[in-house]
Amino acid sequence: MGKQYRFWLLFLTVLAAEHFTAATQAAEKNLLKVRAGYVTPTTDNVLLPIAQKQGFLAKHGIEVEIIALRGGVQVAQALLSDSLQFAQMAGSVVVRSDLSGGDLVMIAGYVSRISYFLIAKPEIKEIKALAGKKIATASIGGSVDMVLRLGLKASGVDPKSVIFLSAGAPQTRMAAVTSGQMDATVVPPENLAAVEKTGLKVVKDLSELDFYIQHTGLVVRKSLIKENRSMVKGFLAAIVDAVNFYRAHEAETLDILAKFTGIRERDALKHSYDFHKKLFLQPPYPSRDGFGTLLAEIGDKPANMANVNPDIFFDRSLLDELKQK
Repeated sequence: MGKQYRFWLLFLTVLAAEHFTAATQAAEKNLLKVRAGYVTPTTDNVLLPIAQKQGFLAKHGIEVEIIALRGGVQVAQALLSDSLQFAQMAGSVVVRSDLSGGDLVMIAGYVSRISYFLIAKPEIKEIKALAGKKIATASIGGSVDMVLRLGLKASGVDPKSVIFLSAGAPQTRMAAVTSGQMDATVVPPENLAAVEKTGLKVVKDLSELDFYIQHTGLVVRKSLIKENRSMVKGFLAAIVDAVNFYRAHEAETLDILAKFTGIRERDALKHSYDFHKKLFLQPPYPSRDGFGTLLAEIGDKPANMANVNPDIFFDRSLLDELKQK
């Protein structure tokens, strides 16, 4: 009797396991496959890996392939050609693309403040002392360059009184300041631990400045919303879940951040985690004022678009619909 019982127990266990495996495989086959891109593996881009790793996208019937690209222009081109369906990117790229005839729209705004720290040589005590100095930017005309100029202007320093020089990635910019070739630069919070080790001085947390600028957010084509609104809304719902996870699960988020960014120093990760926890909004509505700032700063608007409404660059309706559920 005991042998028969064990046999049937084993049989039923194997049958249940096979049924579970078959059901799982069937569910995976039914997932809608999409591609999503980003530019740099930084904390403001970690919501997408969280949504994938924690199964939030799968919960909404979506399987995502995450792709890293070289720059915002490449991401915009990939979206417009449908090589990507979703992207985490700067609002400035959305504005420039749409002013040139694109149909990109931001459906979630992650960061609507300047998410950088201004750092300088130890002898520079305040931002106003930067007049006439050399400042290292990532690339002239890029998104980092724009927020740096805005940060100076909002702090009472005329950007025209400063010498801007292109120096590439944050580590390269920091090295230029440490060596004395440059006087100051901006770095994301991930680099704060390295800043402390070099002996450079944090002059200002630029996120504390009292104005908005739409930086990172989730972007799609307007045509995709028309073609498959339910899928876009499912993807957005997964991002909302990721924001909640980020805010509530520090240890797990730090582990995901370490793998995504390649940063192993826990202090550096913690700096960035805390910094973005105060910036990530819930719900993550794009900022109208933030797009207004971008629009005012972009000087090469077509003549027939001199009075462009910032509302054309973002869509809050999908988040509104998710809130009503």
